[in-house]
Amino acid sequence: MPLSDLSKFAPAGAQKRLLVGLLIVLGLIFFLSAMRYFKTEEAGAKPVVGLMTTLPLQWSEGGIEADLAKDATAHPAYARLQQQYDIIPLDNFESWDTQKIDLLILAQPRALTPAELVIVDNWVRSGGRLLIFADPALQWGSLYPIGDKRRPLFTSLLSPLFSHWGVELVLPMTEQQEVILFDINGLTLRTQTPGEWLAKAGGEGGVCEILDRRILADCKIGNGRALMVADADLLDTVYWEGQGVRKVTGTDEFPNMKWVTDLIATLQSSAETRPGP
Repeated sequence: MPLSDLSKFAPAGAQKRLLVGLLIVLGLIFFLSAMRYFKTEEAGAKPVVGLMTTLPLQWSEGGIEADLAKDATAHPAYARLQQQYDIIPLDNFESWDTQKIDLLILAQPRALTPAELVIVDNWVRSGGRLLIFADPALQWGSLYPIGDKRRPLFTSLLSPLFSHWGVELVLPMTEQQEVILFDINGLTLRTQTPGEWLAKAGGEGGVCEILDRRILADCKIGNGRALMVADADLLDTVYWEGQGVRKVTGTDEFPNMKWVTDLIATLQSSAETRPGP
C-alpha cells in the first residue's frame, strides 16, 4: 500500500511518526550493510599466505590441552606474520586450492611425496611465489626426543626439489659456533648452524642465483619465483626477540623477522601473474 494511502487510517501526526520510523529503520539497515561490506573488504585486504611446517609455530608442543589453555598463544614469529598476512596452514598439496593462495611458505616442512613435489613445481612455474626455510641441522628446542614424529625435522627433506632447480643444501664443514651473526643488506641477523646453497650439476642449472653468504638462493622458475633460505632457526625467538629491557619495550634484539618480511615483500612486488590451478 502506498504511503499516501495511510491518511485514510491514521492522523497526520501518526503518519509523520511512522515515516520517520521507516526512515530510521532503512538508515540502520543501510549502515549495517555498509559495515559488513567494509569489514569484508578489510579482511580481504591481507594477502593470503599458505604455510606448511613441522615447526611449532601455530600450535605449541604441549598437545591439545596446552593449545586450548586460556593463556595459549601462537609462536611470536607466527603472530608477527599474522599481523600482515592471512595465514592458511596446509597439510598436503594434493587437495589445496591454489586460487586462494597468494604466496606459499615452506618452513622445514615434512617430506613431500613425488606427486606433491610436482604440484609445487608446477604451481611456481605458473606464476606462484614461494618462500622456503630449509635447515640442514635444526637446533630448535623441542619437548619431544629425537625420532619422535612430533618433533620438528632435524634436516630438510626437500633435496629432490632443490636438485631439480640446480642447487643443493649443505652444512659447512667448519667448527659450529653456538650463535652466528652475519650481515645481510645492512641487517645483522642471528642464528645457529646455518646451511649454504651450492650450484649442483644437472637439473635446471642457472635458474637460481646464490646470494648473501650463500644463505639465500633466488630462483626464477618459469613464470614464478622462489626465495630459499638455508636456515630455519632464525625464526625462533631465542635468536631475535631479546630479553630484559628490549623484551619489555617490544623491540627486537635482532632484525631476523624484518628480513623475513622483506623477503615476502620482494616476492609480492615481483608477482606478475596469479598461479592457476
